[in-house]
This record gives sequence, C-alpha cells and structure tokens, in this order.
Amino acid sequence: MSATSVLVEGERASLSGRVGRLTPASPAKWGRMDAGQMLRHTAEALRMALGELPVRPAGKRFFHARLVKYLMIRVLPFPKGAPTAPELRVAEPVAFEAERARWLGLLSRFGSAPPSGVGAEHPLFGPLTWQEWGELQYKHLDHHLKQFGV
Repeated sequence: MSATSVLVEGERASLSGRVGRLTPASPAKWGRMDAGQMLRHTAEALRMALGELPVRPAGKRFFHARLVKYLMIRVLPFPKGAPTAPELRVAEPVAFEAERARWLGLLSRFGSAPPSGVGAEHPLFGPLTWQEWGELQYKHLDHHLKQFGV
C-alpha cells in the first residue's frame, strides 16, 4: 500500500491534524472556495468514494486506461483548477465546525474501508480499487489542505 493513502492510519492522523489547524478565516491561495466550503467539497468526495454519493460518469473513457490512472493517481501533481463533478461543487455557506466534525468522521470511516477489492466508480477514472481510492483521496485532501496553507 502506498505511504500516501488515507488507508494508512498515520496518514489519516496527519491529515486530521492539518484540518485541526484550519480556521474559518484561513485564506485560500487559489480558487473560489472558503475553508468551510473546501471541507464540504472534500467530505463529499469521501462520500463518493464510499459509494454514498452517486456521481454521474464524465464519459471520458481515456481516463479508464490503467496507465492513465496510474499517472494521474500516483505520479502527476493534482492540478489547480481541475474540473470537478457537479455533485461535489459547493457554493453555499457552510457551518465550519459542524463540517469539520463531519469531515473527520468520514475520514475515519474511509480508513475502515476494506484494504483490497474494488470500491465505488469514480466519475473520471471509472472503477478504482480501494488502494487507488485511498491514494487518490490522500492526493485530493492534501491538495486542498495546501490550498489553505495547512
């Protein structure tokens, strides 16, 4: 298993600590979301990975190829301004502390996911193993926490 996966307890603890340093006033280095909206966006991405939030496929089969998935999940940096599924967009105000608590609970639940097998389908990459989901979620969460300087 990759050292940078939310399936690794130490990595979850590190992410949780970083979220603990986030405040409602933490400024974004890029993008339009505030800190609470980012927590909601990434929480919804965790729900999607857990199979709890249905997301329509993007219909871009090119990204289903094994090499493309490997490069996007494990090699290339997460791009700033990358398109997101409409179901993961957040524009409304968010109750920061409630969202942080929900986020921490979802991260913990994701950490209890089976360490092998196939998880939910990703709208761009199609079917992902739990290991791929764990690595992709880490990369996504890390990207957005860096967006807010934590």
